[in-house]
Amino acid sequence: MSESTIALDTSVIQQLIETATKNQIVAAVEKMINDPVWIDRIEKTIQQTLTQSAISRIQSIDVTSIVNKRVDENTIRNRRVFPGINDQTTQVQLTLMDDHTVVENTFTARQLNIVDGATINHLAVRGSINTDNPAWDELAKRIGDKTLAEINDVWRSQLITGVIDEIKTTGIEFSDVKVNGQAIFMGNTLNPTVTDSRLQSVGTLRELAVAGEASINNTLSVLNKRVGVNTESPEMALSIWDEEVTVNIGKLKSNHAYIGTSRAQGLSLGVNRTPQIEISEDGITTIKKLRIGQHMISYSVDVPGWSGTRGDLVFNASPRDDGVFAWVCTNGFQWKVLKSV
Repeated sequence: MSESTIALDTSVIQQLIETATKNQIVAAVEKMINDPVWIDRIEKTIQQTLTQSAISRIQSIDVTSIVNKRVDENTIRNRRVFPGINDQTTQVQLTLMDDHTVVENTFTARQLNIVDGATINHLAVRGSINTDNPAWDELAKRIGDKTLAEINDVWRSQLITGVIDEIKTTGIEFSDVKVNGQAIFMGNTLNPTVTDSRLQSVGTLRELAVAGEASINNTLSVLNKRVGVNTESPEMALSIWDEEVTVNIGKLKSNHAYIGTSRAQGLSLGVNRTPQIEISEDGITTIKKLRIGQHMISYSVDVPGWSGTRGDLVFNASPRDDGVFAWVCTNGFQWKVLKSV
């Protein structure tokens, strides 16, 4: 639609408004609204006007600078560039994630320059490593020390086990074993320099010299010039314990020996497991059969009925009013009465 056409329509409308009545104006407007030709003419006129206005506005705007700015903002947002990072790449080289970092492309140590320090959880090296620096020497030493400490006990145990198994299988030639340059065995004799051992079984010994304390089968103890049987604390030269009973043999005083107990215990002397002499805890001594020289001294309640030796004396164990207190043997079965006056 041209400008003359728009002006004509305007003048017609203006003339209608000035001369027509209200109803005529409404009827005319409705007719125009319902006329598709008129509506099409109006739409084209509006589009043309808006297009020309937009072109005029765009020509006055610096579109290039605005586009570049938006592109830079999007690039920075996607790359997450932070202060201190100078990103000059043309493609993704490094991906940063919450739990780890991924190097996207292969690079050499010369391409990666760490100025101060870096913490790396996992490191895989496909090429060579520069070992000509103090840091490498320190790392190698630490690894060696740690590895040696970890395998030391296991290595020692395995070595000992291996040696023992080898000895069990092939034996050992002791003539070739030396201590401080001297052979352990000289013929059938052990080298005198071998002074300590842990032998648990030996054959028949012809001689045995013990310079210090000795303990044999938790029974015999030798210490401080004393011997204890069933005791590690002998009270005299020889102390023998049998459960709660003890017998001591040793020196009582100068030039005086002692055999007996050291506690309030009775003492018996006998033969064939029969006590013949008994000493009570109070010191009372009982002798069942006593012989002095060639004469027997005993007791009886009646005249002895056995054959004796001339001079044997038998005391009356149950004296009566007749005054007989003993009998003396004169020969064989002959016994003479001994009376008190």
